[in-house]
Amino acid sequence: MKRHLKNMDYPLLVIILLLSLFGVVMVYSASFVYAGIDPNISDSAYYFKRQRLWLMLGLAVFFVISMFSYRRLGQLVPIIFIVSIIFLILVAIPQIGVVNNGARRWLDFKLFLFQPSELAKIAMVLYFAKAYTNKQDRLHKFNDGVLPPLLILGGVFFLIVLQPDFGTATSILISCGIILLFAGVRLIHLIGLGAVALAIAAPLIVFSEYRMERLTSFLDPFSDPSGDGYQLIHSLIAIASGEINGVGLANSVQKSGFLPEAHTDFIMSVIAEELGLLGVLFVVGMFMIFMYKGVLIAKRAPDQFGRLLALGITFQIISQAIINMGAISGLLPITGITLPLISYGGSSLLITFAFLGILMNIAIKGNIARGYNREEEPDTTNQTYQTAK
Repeated sequence: MKRHLKNMDYPLLVIILLLSLFGVVMVYSASFVYAGIDPNISDSAYYFKRQRLWLMLGLAVFFVISMFSYRRLGQLVPIIFIVSIIFLILVAIPQIGVVNNGARRWLDFKLFLFQPSELAKIAMVLYFAKAYTNKQDRLHKFNDGVLPPLLILGGVFFLIVLQPDFGTATSILISCGIILLFAGVRLIHLIGLGAVALAIAAPLIVFSEYRMERLTSFLDPFSDPSGDGYQLIHSLIAIASGEINGVGLANSVQKSGFLPEAHTDFIMSVIAEELGLLGVLFVVGMFMIFMYKGVLIAKRAPDQFGRLLALGITFQIISQAIINMGAISGLLPITGITLPLISYGGSSLLITFAFLGILMNIAIKGNIARGYNREEEPDTTNQTYQTAK
């Protein structure tokens, strides 16, 4: 315990705390009006209190997992993967999956709603990092080394798209793609896979009225201002209203019944309106520093599994942030994906903290292996790497 605490990456911890505490404040600011007028909620601080509870649980998950060796976690990949697949199948069953806003994405565990696609994020990143670590000597062979994990990814992608949740499916695709890229797969195979991915994605969009409406509203929201373009238009109004300094914390107009999902999908719009460009730069800056730290942790990881896992976790979180911020600003289609650590949501927050706990453990093991604590644990980087291969 003492050795782990001594070797924690404290700059990473500071970034996590700043973003998550900032998120709790903004959830309250973005939700108290909505909670106050909801006849089913008697407390205007309802979402704030729940987010605060989830944050405390998330921090507990983070610290516990940060002390649990990521190598041992790698041994649990089959169990985690099977459980996530079972949950994804269960949520697709009409009598079991909970429908909200036209999407069947949740399982009702009475005390809370759980989103199985969140668990699938961890399962797929762990699976890809483990699979391509074990296949290091076969990556030059497409059928034997590269293809099998991709078939699994395709199945998971299909199950999540069925919900429909194209945003989460895309973020998983990106993080697994990053792992594939840095695992050492041949360039010709990567180019071919990219072409196949585009060939599969295009029909999914073109032949889906729901996704085509999302795409067309993103390209020209003012063509249907009271329908598909409504959310984006009010998001843009919120962003424009904030200017440099914002209208002031808790003073957003758009959250007062105009901007749907102000405390979840569109919380960044409220941040832009209330805190202005300065608030946006703070959030973007924190995520950029987080990405730098994540890549640095991957570079210093003591073995290939840790390296690929750190990269997958980092870009899973960063891709979510990019998709969310791109959607609320009109640069990307609206997908319903939340902003990590900041948006309201229990299962998404817990899974994000689980991810961050794994990343912190990789940082701890990397620090120990690099000799920050040589008297307690020798540098075993080379031996560990050879074992992983």
